[in-house]
Amino acid sequence: MARRTSKKHYPVQRTTGLTWTGGPLPANFMIDGPKVLSQTNHRLYRQSRYYEMSVTLDTDLPDGSTVDVYALADTWMVQKAYHMAKMAWDESNAEEKEMLNGKVARWNDFRVKHGLVLAGGIEDVLAMNFLKRTLSATPFTVGEFEPSQVVDQTGTSRDFSWGTASGASYSIIEEYDASGNTSKDPQNPATGSYSGLLPNLEGGAALALQEIGNAPPYDANDIGQAIWIKVGTLHLGAGRQRTSTGFFTSPCGFVALVGAGAIIGDNQVEISCEFKRGDYKGVHAPSMLE
Repeated sequence: MARRTSKKHYPVQRTTGLTWTGGPLPANFMIDGPKVLSQTNHRLYRQSRYYEMSVTLDTDLPDGSTVDVYALADTWMVQKAYHMAKMAWDESNAEEKEMLNGKVARWNDFRVKHGLVLAGGIEDVLAMNFLKRTLSATPFTVGEFEPSQVVDQTGTSRDFSWGTASGASYSIIEEYDASGNTSKDPQNPATGSYSGLLPNLEGGAALALQEIGNAPPYDANDIGQAIWIKVGTLHLGAGRQRTSTGFFTSPCGFVALVGAGAIIGDNQVEISCEFKRGDYKGVHAPSMLE
């Protein structure tokens, strides 16, 4: 008789409502995926992951409700920029960690700011998933999620950002862009050897084989600042309706909700996000550092 096997259940809250609590209502909001997961599940979810997420509108919203959804692009440039920033942070703090004999803060995590600047402002939405015994909503407002810092050779403290550089922040995409350009390969095409000796050897053909394709199929000198992509537009209305993005890859778990200020009211839950199930503490989130 075959033994009956069962998979152990891994407890993780993967879906949460999103809200805003107090203060002037901004026009746009940012979902900080690992922050939402950390707060709702009472454990650390690191930023250095490719989170698989989806965003959904509640269908009780008025017709005409619209939100544009954006995420960081899933490209090698984004991964390498983040990886380089993490290595710079590690190297900058190596001696201090050695002095502390490894006794650093328990929940210390390398965190980069999203760096988006939008008209009308942009603020982190709050997770509002669990309900009290009276079924009243409980927004999560507590937890430490400070951006990582280094001290440069002038003694100035600086953090890391996906946005533009400033006196207080390194732009990790700009720093990666400054790390070097792609060279032509081969640099100096040759015509080939023994030209005119072998009956089928043509110097012009050999030169073409080296010249056509020796420059990369992209800008070799500037990777640019185009690091965000539009996932899609969520819209409620007669005749055309899209209430969910479906799952998409979100480096660092940053998801911008442009125009959501007209939908997310104070202590209201009209937008939710979901994380795909996986093997990183219950969610699908491959590392950006490998």
